[in-house]
Amino acid sequence: MSESLPFKVIIIGAGLAGSLLANGLLNNDVSFTIYERDSPHSKREGYQIRLGDSAIRGFRACLPDELAEAIIQKFGQSATSGPTAPCLYTTQFKPVLDLTRLPTYSRSFAINRVVLRNLLIDPVMRSGNVRYEKSFSSYEIITNSSNGGEKVRVSFTDGSTDECDVLIGADGSSSRVNASVGLKNLIELDSHWAFLSKGRLPKDRLDMLHVQLQKGPILIFANGLSFFYALYLPNKDNKSKLDAKGMAYDDAEASFYWGLNVPKSRVTEYADFADIPDRLQFCQDIIHDWTPELKSLIGIGQGDDDSHGIQVTPLRASFQPAKDWRACRQSTSNKSQHDEGHPRVWLLGDAIHAMQPNRGMGGNQAMHDCAELLPYLLELNDIAASGRAPTTEEISVRCVKYESEMMQRAFRWVRKSGGTSIPTIDFDGILGKLVVIVDMVFMPIISVLLSLFWRKSNNELSW
Repeated sequence: MSESLPFKVIIIGAGLAGSLLANGLLNNDVSFTIYERDSPHSKREGYQIRLGDSAIRGFRACLPDELAEAIIQKFGQSATSGPTAPCLYTTQFKPVLDLTRLPTYSRSFAINRVVLRNLLIDPVMRSGNVRYEKSFSSYEIITNSSNGGEKVRVSFTDGSTDECDVLIGADGSSSRVNASVGLKNLIELDSHWAFLSKGRLPKDRLDMLHVQLQKGPILIFANGLSFFYALYLPNKDNKSKLDAKGMAYDDAEASFYWGLNVPKSRVTEYADFADIPDRLQFCQDIIHDWTPELKSLIGIGQGDDDSHGIQVTPLRASFQPAKDWRACRQSTSNKSQHDEGHPRVWLLGDAIHAMQPNRGMGGNQAMHDCAELLPYLLELNDIAASGRAPTTEEISVRCVKYESEMMQRAFRWVRKSGGTSIPTIDFDGILGKLVVIVDMVFMPIISVLLSLFWRKSNNELSW
């Protein structure tokens, strides 16, 4: 075992949450290394993300003011002021409900994931604390025979190792750290295929789209299908402008993004999505009875030279672990698994609370995790700065506090996002008509009552 070192953290995964936490450690002089399996030029996170109050809380906890402001300046604008929420439509493009009208519905701004990832990882790269193309393999707890102190030895698939006091798994919804620590609460939702696409949005293309898309995203649930379409319209020169010619935006960075979830039960001719010869034609056939205005949306940009076409991604979710899951793992593990449930191994974001994307809260909750987790790491670093290494018991106390706070908050959003089953709402039928009636007749009354008796939480941040 190596000589005693200052308190050190290893983060597995340089995605959005891992990079955000790394900034918090960097700005507070905590020793850390972040390991990422991909190359530094990978664009795996190239789709859109929508950020709300939870993400802002993470930014304020971990980032200097100037970097947080630089990120906020990259938020997409809309034809309405402030953050937005989706508007529900039928397959004939008839409005069902504008979720922005619900005071309690979470609102958000759009941003491109690559833009956000680059802003977050850049200062960490400049500090020299990132190791790319390093894929996590396993960990073990090692003990110093002279003083009984523990460390985590982390192994990578290339045979290399590193040691730390606390290991943070921020490696996403297929987390290897989650499996290694014995939690195993991540589930692949294999009942659907999720088709995704994005592309450029020059002014002439924006003019072709329905004006509603400039106000906010659209969301459709019908016959087991769900469809989401949104635009990213970053401000031009950090200024939002709306004039007689329309919205002024940075068309070099602007993009559209859509997702279509298709039940496998509706597909009889293909056993696997890899067998589909033409994904565009497949998606168009699936929504053949939708209004032409909606059907045309999925074909936009598919012929661009830089188009990546239509991708298919697995949908994953999670179930909430028991509060004492670590103790259970440690008491039931056999000798070869004695390190499972160890309190020196923590989990962050999708690596513990993966959720369906229809509420847009996965990334937000992951960044909220950073705001709650960072102070506990700083406390442990302060103990080390006093001249002694924090004990496993001291680390365990803080791990329990973090998980208790995080689970109560994040798994509420897992459930709101559909839990471990994909919603089969159909707004083309009687449900949609009832929602429209409620919206027209009762929503004004509900809004008035909420304005009188519901107050913005002191914990909710203003934009």
